[in-house]
Amino acid sequence: MQDETEKINILMVDDNVTNLLALETILEGPDRNLVRATSGDEALRYLLNDEVAVILLDVYMPGIDGLETAALIRGREKSRDIPIIFLTADSTGNRHIAKGYSLGAVDYILKPVEPDILRSKVAVFVELFKKTEEVKQQAELLHEKNLELENANLERLGMLIELGQQLAAEHDPARVLEKFCDAARDIVGAEHARVGVLDGHESRLRYFFRSDSDVLDGTNNDAPQPDEGVLGTLINERRPLRLSELDNSLQAAHLPAPDAGARSFLGAPIFHSGHVFGWLYLVDKIGADDFTEADERLAVTLSTQVAVAYENARLYTEAQRHATELQQEINERKLAEEERARMLIREQAARADAEAANRTKDEFLATLSHELRTPLTAILGWSHLLQTNKFDEKSTARALETIERNARSQSQLIDDLLDVSRIITGKLRLDVIPLELISIIEAVAESARPAADAKTIKIEVALDKSASQVLGDATRLQQVIWNLFTNAVKFTPEGGRVEVRLERSDKYAQIIVSDSGQGINPQFLSIIFDRFRQADGSTTRKHGGLGLGLAIARHLVEMHGGTINAHSEGKNQGATFTVTLPINNTGRHQEVVTELSSSTNDDEKQTSGCSPVLDGLRILVVEDEADTQELILTVLNQCGAEVRACKSADEALVVFGEWSPDLLISDIGLPGEDGYSLLKKVRESEQQSGQIPAVALTAHASSEDRDRVLSAGFQMHVAKPIEPEELLTIIANVAGRSGSKV
Repeated sequence: MQDETEKINILMVDDNVTNLLALETILEGPDRNLVRATSGDEALRYLLNDEVAVILLDVYMPGIDGLETAALIRGREKSRDIPIIFLTADSTGNRHIAKGYSLGAVDYILKPVEPDILRSKVAVFVELFKKTEEVKQQAELLHEKNLELENANLERLGMLIELGQQLAAEHDPARVLEKFCDAARDIVGAEHARVGVLDGHESRLRYFFRSDSDVLDGTNNDAPQPDEGVLGTLINERRPLRLSELDNSLQAAHLPAPDAGARSFLGAPIFHSGHVFGWLYLVDKIGADDFTEADERLAVTLSTQVAVAYENARLYTEAQRHATELQQEINERKLAEEERARMLIREQAARADAEAANRTKDEFLATLSHELRTPLTAILGWSHLLQTNKFDEKSTARALETIERNARSQSQLIDDLLDVSRIITGKLRLDVIPLELISIIEAVAESARPAADAKTIKIEVALDKSASQVLGDATRLQQVIWNLFTNAVKFTPEGGRVEVRLERSDKYAQIIVSDSGQGINPQFLSIIFDRFRQADGSTTRKHGGLGLGLAIARHLVEMHGGTINAHSEGKNQGATFTVTLPINNTGRHQEVVTELSSSTNDDEKQTSGCSPVLDGLRILVVEDEADTQELILTVLNQCGAEVRACKSADEALVVFGEWSPDLLISDIGLPGEDGYSLLKKVRESEQQSGQIPAVALTAHASSEDRDRVLSAGFQMHVAKPIEPEELLTIIANVAGRSGSKV
């Protein structure tokens, strides 16, 4: 009996067993498996796991009738395409017939069934099922073949990649060709492979390689002649060549002597820069009578690959000679790129800093305007009232007291601004002597006590005598302590506490000022010592000031060789400032002076006196501001110089024509024509030969302004306001008279 798995299933569905037996008798055959089902449910269960060629379905059945069963069969993905033939004894059931066809029935057969009709109709679907299965099997075979081809292509691709890596790692041209010859045979699947390379553009071989022998050079007797037979065709026609016994193309071909008896041939030229400088050919395809088009494409790919690898190996020696120079260039470019990246980062940071500085400047200028105008309002107002009204003695005294208080307040603001200016320009001086911190702290505490008493603030002072001796400028240290003490009182509410302690920590004295006030915002704590910074810069702020005190205090403390820091736990948690200074154990007196100017040195710092060291020196001063001009003339005349003054560049050029000065002092911002243009014309003058020393005066004191002045040809840059001592020192240096005492 034939195995049921090889038979074609035919499903018969009828609730009458007699009808099922009749159908089996009609349809039985050796290639068929007739499956009975006595209900729609039984038929549906069978179709869950099994395939059938056709379904014979009775229309009238108990439970699920034939039409409902057909609808469920069509509703399933697996069984929706199975042909259904309805069987019915109702010849008048046109309604059922129409519904059956709408459900996808392929035919209706009336009972009693005509055997021949039934057999012929079922046979059609059995044959259709067979054909469908054959198509499926062929599709599976085709899929398997495609997989085999894909796997073969992947294997070839892997071998190509591996070959590329091997050739890239090889720097000897002969070894490159030898490895390539063996690999090409294996990749294409040939019995033998041959590789030849010409000597330059000449028609003779430089290298000849066979996959089944040792390396041969082009002069070996076994090497073929490149200009004969198929090799000449490859070189002359510059295209791949595929020959086979099957198409008789090998009969007329002249293969090289070692391979004259080959059954199939595949060759490809090797190009470089548009010229053929070699060839690859393979003979006798393994497992086939002929090489395929795919093999031909692969041979072309291989020839391209070896051309690149061979040329790279040939150039390797030359590349070695240039490796050091190339590496140096790469390093320089890399450094340049890194520097550009750093410059970009610095530029972005500088831009952000500049924007922040602009915002800070705007806030500071608004605050400065407010702080200067506030006392000025009281001064001008009371001055006007005193001039226009008659007050009694008490009112007059109160008015004068108000004017004096506001004038002192404004004076303090100006002093702070001047201190900041001296710090920025490096002109702040300290007169350092041995001193006692206790006396300074007590004096500050007593001076600030009235303000503290007015707010019922308790002041606590605890001083350690062992930490009292330091070297410093008493006035400047008092300024630092006063700033910290008054800030503590200012920011402490009524009924609070301010504590000042002097303690010793190893070789340092620590002045600690703490309060129970409003505290410091953590975000502001890191910039509290920056210039022009205030925790509250709004128009509704509760406390006045320019935000300069702590910045000045930090600079003064650092000039004393100490440190200052701030600490606060946060809002309404109070603040603590700690100043650390080195304790003095020597008792010596010394003077500490910050750098006067970037253009002077210690030997050039001068005293305030003046001797006539500029005797006979002819100096031309070009300054349009009368007061400044008069100041410069007075200073220079006192030191013996011959001075002439002008207010414009045009006047100065006239004086140059009449009088030959030894030195030029010129303001940059002149009316009409600026100092840069004046100096350019002076330098171009034939009379002066471009040798006259020149000093620039300008109210612009930035490093960029200084660089521009010096690059324009001036020897020195003096920023306004002018310090007479500094001006005399610079003139003496420029004029070559710095050896004398100014």
